[in-house]
Amino acid sequence: MKGRFFKTICGVICTALLCIPALTACDGGRDGPVDPGGDNGWWETMGELQKDENGDVIFKNVQVKLSTVVAGVDRTAFEQSVAQFNLEYIGKINIIPTSIGEGSYETTVAQQIRNNSNAPDLIMSHMKSHRSFADNHLIQPFDEAMEKSGIEIDLKQYADGLAAYSNLGYEDNLFSIPIDAQSTVILYNKAMLEECGQSLPTNHAELLDVCEAVAEQKGITPIAWNVAHEYFSRYTFPTAIIQNGGHLYDTETFKADWYDDEDNRKVFEDVIASIRAMGESQPAIASLTMDDTTALNNFLNNRALFYFDVPWNLNDVIDAYASTNHIADSDTVIADYIGGTSIANWFALDPEEPNASKILGDSHFFALSSTVEDINVKAACLEFIKWFTQTASVGADWAEAGHISASKIISADEEYTENLFVTNYIDKFYPSIDDFTCIGLTPYYADMTTSLTTLFSTAINGTPANVANIIKTQQDNLNGIIDFVNM
Repeated sequence: MKGRFFKTICGVICTALLCIPALTACDGGRDGPVDPGGDNGWWETMGELQKDENGDVIFKNVQVKLSTVVAGVDRTAFEQSVAQFNLEYIGKINIIPTSIGEGSYETTVAQQIRNNSNAPDLIMSHMKSHRSFADNHLIQPFDEAMEKSGIEIDLKQYADGLAAYSNLGYEDNLFSIPIDAQSTVILYNKAMLEECGQSLPTNHAELLDVCEAVAEQKGITPIAWNVAHEYFSRYTFPTAIIQNGGHLYDTETFKADWYDDEDNRKVFEDVIASIRAMGESQPAIASLTMDDTTALNNFLNNRALFYFDVPWNLNDVIDAYASTNHIADSDTVIADYIGGTSIANWFALDPEEPNASKILGDSHFFALSSTVEDINVKAACLEFIKWFTQTASVGADWAEAGHISASKIISADEEYTENLFVTNYIDKFYPSIDDFTCIGLTPYYADMTTSLTTLFSTAINGTPANVANIIKTQQDNLNGIIDFVNM
């Protein structure tokens, strides 16, 4: 008994040492809002702004170093937008972007800012890391720069569910400005749906009915997905939890109560059981062992009705479908072959659940490095942010790279709403941006994601009788890490 206890504690501590977010602050569990200004301020502002007769800032060759976590297939689209801005503001503002992969982004940027060595002026990264950035004094609020420059960012012009995180828990401060959102998306075979006399499902029961009908008529597995993919446990599984009224952590303590809260435990058990049932039904409507290549090939070769993916792969899937099926151009594929629909309501076992339409995913936000002191650079950052998040053509280009705009100004502009990708896919993926939710302000998001991934993969591959124990084990492991960090 003593040996088992010792091994368990050592396992938790070792896991903690490996998984503690690089930026977890000692005050991560602080009570109530904190005023970062006044004597507690950790940034400075120097220099003067020149303004014209209209009160607009006169920019003269201001250089802005931008560090972005966008480093995948969407990197080219982002860099093209930056180049467009630089061309429009030539001689005034020049944005110098640097892309850093998600795996090392936070550690790299944190070290640069702490050492003030090649530190970025502007940060573009996932919102989930910004609470830790603020708690560790790595970013500063935009409020002073907005007041002095007159370049205002009104959060009422951004998606409510995302803008709600912008103060990062620091009351009356604007630390983080939302850009976009992205999560699991669904592509479907238009011809197959019509041939089988079915309509797109609007809830979980309809999803099962449609898939069962297609499976019987076509002799295929209608859903192509890989439940072992990181984005399934990062986006799809947590979305299913939320759609059924569950929650991922206690917002006061940041601890998990996946098992100890009986209602939440039931949600976890029911969601796991429902996903397992989709793979074990006869005929099977999904697979619990399908890999990425098989899932994609099944969809490309018309052996699947629905395909689960991430939105930044959309262009590649459309091009691959055109090539596989000898279709002349992507516009034809979009018009006649591949449609887009939403994961909203698909996993809610009760269609009347208030959170049934919620979608959980990631969102990019802008933040200002605490090393920036020149008011001209701060103002230039605001000018770029406003341009990027309020220019419809830029929003449309970013949508084609897989990201729905968080800006209500962009989403109301015809240049955005009439874009081919927006009308056929982005708007279909996310019917209401206000139903989109992020992981929130927990500084332990990395450890939580790891525990959720282990929980799901172990439970989906185990026996139903062991699910409760698996939930408890992962809950306790995560909470042990949090306790260890705060010792």
